[in-house]
Amino acid sequence: MAKKPEFTKYLPLDNWFRHQPADRQEIELTFEQVEAILGAWLPASATKLSTWWTNVQPKIQSHRMAWLNHGWKVAEFDQQARWVKFVRA
Repeated sequence: MAKKPEFTKYLPLDNWFRHQPADRQEIELTFEQVEAILGAWLPASATKLSTWWTNVQPKIQSHRMAWLNHGWKVAEFDQQARWVKFVRA
């Protein structure tokens, strides 16, 4: 059974990834688009810490579970330009 993100804040993102078409292999989102999906601001750490966007399976449930649970991984990101690219794992 897949872990749910620890913080309910990330459940909308988890749900969004769950509903991506199976034939979609790549998604590029601005941070503003991620915030629109969440219905909330990203934390400051998303723009300051590169580790926020890693694909490491966390020991605790975290925001990363929102994409990892559904077969996605971060391929690239630019914190200054505020975008992230996900690909099917």
